[in-house]
Amino acid sequence: MSTLRLGGVVPAAGFSSRMGTCKALLGVGDRCALRRNVDLLRSAGVEEPVVVTGCYREIVEEEALVCGARAVFNEGYEDGMFSSIRKGVEALPYDLDAFFLLPVDIPMVRGATCVALAGVFINGVDIVYPAFRGLRGHPPLIGAALVPEILAWNGEGGLRALLEKHAERSAVVDVPDQGVAMDMDTPDDYRMLNELAAREYVPSETECLAFHEMLGSPPKVLAHCLATAKVARELGETLSPAGGVDPLLLHRAVLVHDIARTRPRHAEAAGDILEQWGFPSLAGPVRVHMDIPQREPLLSNASLLYLADKLTSGAEIMSLESRKQEMRERFAGDREALDAALYRLARAGEIAQAFRNETGRSAQDLAVSALQ
Repeated sequence: MSTLRLGGVVPAAGFSSRMGTCKALLGVGDRCALRRNVDLLRSAGVEEPVVVTGCYREIVEEEALVCGARAVFNEGYEDGMFSSIRKGVEALPYDLDAFFLLPVDIPMVRGATCVALAGVFINGVDIVYPAFRGLRGHPPLIGAALVPEILAWNGEGGLRALLEKHAERSAVVDVPDQGVAMDMDTPDDYRMLNELAAREYVPSETECLAFHEMLGSPPKVLAHCLATAKVARELGETLSPAGGVDPLLLHRAVLVHDIARTRPRHAEAAGDILEQWGFPSLAGPVRVHMDIPQREPLLSNASLLYLADKLTSGAEIMSLESRKQEMRERFAGDREALDAALYRLARAGEIAQAFRNETGRSAQDLAVSALQ
C-alpha cells in the first residue's frame, strides 16, 4: 500500500455487556467482526495485527490466531479501554512508522480509508484521523514516535486526551466511508452494521452524499444528481425483475454520476474515484453516462442511468424531443457537434423504446411522476 512500515492494534478485551455476547465473534456480513478487522489491517500492509484479549480470552485468542493475528492478554482489562490500548501498543514491533488503532466493534471500515490515511501520514504528521461528513472516527493512524508517551500515560481521559495534546501535528481526512463512525454497542447498532454489510460494495445513500461534499459539487450539480436518481429509481423499480438491472445499484450510481463534474473528462474521472474507493460496479455505468457504447444492452444499469440523465435537465424533466431542439439551437453553426449530440439522444430514444416494449410504460411519464 505504501512504503510505510505499519502496525495495527485491535482492542477486543471488553465485557460486551450491552450486547450480551462476545462482540468480536459476532457475524457481520460474511465474517465475524474480529476477522473483518484483521483482514482489513492485513490488506493495509500490517503483517501481524495485534489483538488484545480480555473477558472472552480463549475464544477471541483462538479466532485471532486463525486470522493471522498476534493475540496478547490484558490482565487488567477491567480497568477499561486504555489499559488494552497500552497492552497492544507494548506488543507492536519496534521498527514501525505508525500503527492503526481499530476497536473490534468497528468492523465496517473500508480498505480505501486506510490507504487514504497512509497517504496523508507520509507527508509529515503525527496522527491522521478519518472523518465521515464531519464526524471523526476510527481508525486513527498514529505515529510510532508517540509510542513512548502512550506507554507512559497515566490513562486520565483515555488515549483521546493524550492525542489531543498533539492536535497541531494531526490531520483529518474526509472519507466517503460510513463505517468509520459506526460501532456495535447495542443490538440496534449491530442490525444497522449488518444492513451496511449486506451491500458493502454499493455505497449507502449517505456515502453518496459524502462523495459530493468531499469533491465540492456545486449545488446545481448535486440537485441534478438527486433529481436524476429519483427518475432512475422509478425506472429501475418498474423494470425489475425483468433482469439486467439492480435498482439499488442503479440509484446509487446515478447519485454519484456527476461527482467529478468540475473536472476534465468528468465521467472517466468519476469512474476512477469510485474504483479507488472500492465501487467498481458503479464505476462502469458512471464512465459511460455521457456516451454509451453501442454494445451496451438497452436494458442495463448503464443504459437506464444514461436515459435518466438525458431525461433530466438540471432538476427538471425535459423530453428527448425538446432536448433535440435545444441541441439544434445550441450547435446551429457546428454540424459535427450537432450530429454527435443528436446521435446520443437517438441512443436514449432506443433505450426508452426498449423500456416501453418491456414494461408497457413510458419512461418520460414515469420520470415526470418521480419528480412530482
